[in-house]
Amino acid sequence: MTTNVRRYQRIAPFYDLLDLPFERWRYQALRPLLFRGLGGRLLDAGIGTGRNCAFYPAAAVVTGIDTSPAMLERARRRCPTLAASGRLHRMDVTALNFPTGSFDAAVASFLFCV
Repeated sequence: MTTNVRRYQRIAPFYDLLDLPFERWRYQALRPLLFRGLGGRLLDAGIGTGRNCAFYPAAAVVTGIDTSPAMLERARRRCPTLAASGRLHRMDVTALNFPTGSFDAAVASFLFCV
């Protein structure tokens, strides 16, 4: 397990609480913009705790990935439709295991800033 995965495994239960000030005063306004004009098959790379789920376009088929099992468990609770359809996967964004052309668009919110 990499250092980043271990870190997110430890903080997953508290992640949303730790992130709350940023979420409330900055990210909440940005999240709807991530999905504006998107549809079809979407990849939410680094789904984390699933905060984007509320903003997915209604007609989109979304797949979420994350390297941390603990973060994915929180996303499963927040995004029951993705969990029920089997579209949540433990996967590293640098080693995707999907065929070419699987997605029409990808969103990575705050994934590359760690």
